[in-house]
Amino acid sequence: MYPRRFGRYELLAELGAGGMGTVHLGRAPDGRIVALKTMNGFTIGSESGRHRFEREAAALRKVDDPHVAAFVDADLAGPEPYLVTEYVQGRPLEAILAEGPLAPDDLVRLGLGLARALDALHGAGLVHRDVKPANIIMPDGEPVLIDLGIAHHIDRTRITTMPIGTLRYMAPELLAERRPTGMADVFGWGAVMAHAATGRPCFPADSIPALVNQILTMEPDLSGLPGWLRDVVGRALAKEPEDRPSVRSLQEAMNRRPQVELLQAAYAGARAEHEHARAEGIAFGLHAIAAAAGDGVLMARSLLDQADAARYSGAMDRAETLFEQARAASAAAGSRRDEGWAWDGLGVCRRHRKDDDLAGEAFEKALTIGEEVGDAALTGWNLCNLADLDLRRGDFAAATARYDAALAVSAEHPAIELDALKGTARCAREQGDLEFAASLLERAARRAEEVEDLPAAGWAWYDAAEDARGARDNERAKSDLENALRIAGRLGDRLMEGWTLCKLGGRLRDAGATREAAAAYEGARDVADALHDKKMREYATVRLDALSLS
Repeated sequence: MYPRRFGRYELLAELGAGGMGTVHLGRAPDGRIVALKTMNGFTIGSESGRHRFEREAAALRKVDDPHVAAFVDADLAGPEPYLVTEYVQGRPLEAILAEGPLAPDDLVRLGLGLARALDALHGAGLVHRDVKPANIIMPDGEPVLIDLGIAHHIDRTRITTMPIGTLRYMAPELLAERRPTGMADVFGWGAVMAHAATGRPCFPADSIPALVNQILTMEPDLSGLPGWLRDVVGRALAKEPEDRPSVRSLQEAMNRRPQVELLQAAYAGARAEHEHARAEGIAFGLHAIAAAAGDGVLMARSLLDQADAARYSGAMDRAETLFEQARAASAAAGSRRDEGWAWDGLGVCRRHRKDDDLAGEAFEKALTIGEEVGDAALTGWNLCNLADLDLRRGDFAAATARYDAALAVSAEHPAIELDALKGTARCAREQGDLEFAASLLERAARRAEEVEDLPAAGWAWYDAAEDARGARDNERAKSDLENALRIAGRLGDRLMEGWTLCKLGGRLRDAGATREAAAAYEGARDVADALHDKKMREYATVRLDALSLS
């Protein structure tokens, strides 16, 4: 059958067939390679089919966008109507995604280019109706939409025999045989972007009945989507067309990503430098961008970031208000993890103002969400938070059980592990088991050194020494203080150095090493003078004087 002539064109191969006709690879008289679409016999004999072909060909003449295969030629009046578009050379997105998800920058180019293509089509009065990876060619990483629906006519018979790869991206109204609008293409955009971001379809069923049921009745699987994309994709995949964003909104979502990422990086940098007021201002700017774009997920996250920054700057009243706003916004956006962290922040603020009952309710809700979404950090911290409240109430058994549960989920979260070990040590100390308390703190100190949290390590050694002293294990206390002094030297932490020398002097005195004890007290007094720390100087001076009189 190939090659063969078709009017002025040479047909080279078949590219695909649809309900209305066949798409051929062809060569134009000037040598250009083109895609030529012909009508099948049934459609040629159908007045409505011919009129539809003519309408869409006329609309396609108006489309002028680099992300849409360009119109070349058409003959609609002859006995065998045809339409010719450019043949786009490049790999189909379908083949690229078979190798894995797109990189973030490539994802932005795809989302923006595809949204522009749909904007151009809809502006010309066209609805594509079949937006899917196989119909997106990626020359030089930029998407070009092909197969503009001319050869596709969806009816009951086609759906039952249609390839499952086509159905995965089809809007519910198309499956329900309702008249499609441009919102059907927005749904296809969302399904394509979800697949491109994660490397898997968001409707994963492998049979036609199950897939149709998923699209019509079930929520898409958007796990693994980056936060900046999740909200707009989720809205694009709404079951009802009127609930989906416009293609202009899709373009805005893609265009604002670089700005959002720049501000998010600036926020993280400000927090790392403990510039919490600046961080809160940056997060406020992010919230303004999110609100203007109607991005509910980003609005909730930016409120949470503002609240965290306010909390760490000590503005607890403002932080509590912001955490409450973040909780409500997260719930509205369906961002369960952010909702959980908002409850966590509310609990911290309420505990700060000594409302332990309300704090406990907030921590319980955060814990429930943490377990629901599988967030080990959210789970672990709120087990520790609830254990702290148990400890304040004197319920040492309950506190110990919660700290143990936190340890069980802390494998990848050393800060939670350290907090739980120190909390368990407090429980042991309150119950008079100072030897066990010291061993727990020594374990915490070694773990802190492993993860290079030297301040935590130094003070854990210091506290372990205090418990060892209380257990009358002077040698152990001396060893722990020497470790604390070693850490203080590495850090250049004069406060830690001074108080450790104060305590070490006492252990040396108890061991009968009077000269060494005096040297430790004198060293502590020198540090106190350098720090202008009156309390430390008085502590060292009183004990040095007592030592000289003994």
